[in-house]
Amino acid sequence: MSFERVVEKVRDNDVVLWVGAGFSLYAGMPSAHTLRELIINSCSEKEKGYFNNQSLSDVAGTFVDMRNGSRNELHQILQDAIDVEPKSLWAHKLVSEIPQIDLIVTTNYDKLFEESYGRELSTIVSDTQLPLANKRTRLYKIHGDINVPESIVLTNSDYTNFFRNTDKPLWNKIKTLLAEKTIIFLGYSLSDQNIDFLFDNVIKDIGSFQKEPFLVAPGLPPHILNRLNQKKVNYIDMTGEVFIEKLHEEIKKNF
Repeated sequence: MSFERVVEKVRDNDVVLWVGAGFSLYAGMPSAHTLRELIINSCSEKEKGYFNNQSLSDVAGTFVDMRNGSRNELHQILQDAIDVEPKSLWAHKLVSEIPQIDLIVTTNYDKLFEESYGRELSTIVSDTQLPLANKRTRLYKIHGDINVPESIVLTNSDYTNFFRNTDKPLWNKIKTLLAEKTIIFLGYSLSDQNIDFLFDNVIKDIGSFQKEPFLVAPGLPPHILNRLNQKKVNYIDMTGEVFIEKLHEEIKKNF
């Protein structure tokens, strides 16, 4: 039933697609685990001993500290892994063929949506780009863009600053979307730091989601499903790619 409800909301042009890293894996983009390993493997044997079981954001922060605060080497690692020719764009291209999806928020740095939409997309990374967004479809890259090094949110200090700036124009726009639209989360698990922050902090400013949100993810365990129920989030048990493929098929039937 959740999928059928999403189809109707898309037909009504009532959705925001909120996209995480899981939706870029099929295209050959690195996972958080892969990025973590790439950063660690660029270090000396002595340096590697300092990381233990740190998360990606911890590893990135420690790495920057080891480089005396310089982010140049970190960004080069990210760029070498992300700013590459994608293996495929098929799922992103299907999104671009659903005209009712014209608002996309992503925490990804990659350029897959830009490559799929071409000139039919306004990409917004900073507050100054908001008034310049004049294309029908808008992509809000809230964690930055691989080609704009200063915009990247990755280290713990980046996240701290990011979480402190929810009163800036870009975040005010995002909060307006949260209040007015149905949010469909793709490429996340509920354990992601980004999603926990959204559910536990940002919605405090708007009281709650005004419309039922949906999380698309494959095979979540019962304890995660219980958390979804507590947060009144509807669950769709599919990969992001399968979901978009099915959604595209349904929308095109009656377009």
